[in-house]
Amino acid sequence: MDTRSKIVPLDQIQTLQDRTARWISGHFDPLLAEHVGRLRRAREPGSLLVVEVTNPARPLLSQRARAELVAALGMVDYVVLSNVAPDAGLPAGPPIDAGITERFIDHVIQRHHQESGREDSGV
Repeated sequence: MDTRSKIVPLDQIQTLQDRTARWISGHFDPLLAEHVGRLRRAREPGSLLVVEVTNPARPLLSQRARAELVAALGMVDYVVLSNVAPDAGLPAGPPIDAGITERFIDHVIQRHHQESGREDSGV
């Protein structure tokens, strides 16, 4: 199965209103193990998991690339690209990855400084 078929237009999701769905929103830039864990925990038996891929201010990856990565996850039923106005009647809520990317970047910078310090000291 080509998991890219899980990436659907918003109007297709709106036709599933008779089915119970959990709507999760996030940047997933980059997609990290913590994202996967949160998506796994968000999955509810008997309901669909719909993931909206939003855009951060300065994305590392294109929105389509991030959507394809998220769609490849087995627990995700559908992926929607966020390209609609905030008042379009979509389920609201904070992005699932609020803070995840920032913590990841801080960790990478800290590791880089630690490793750079070892190189400078001749270790």
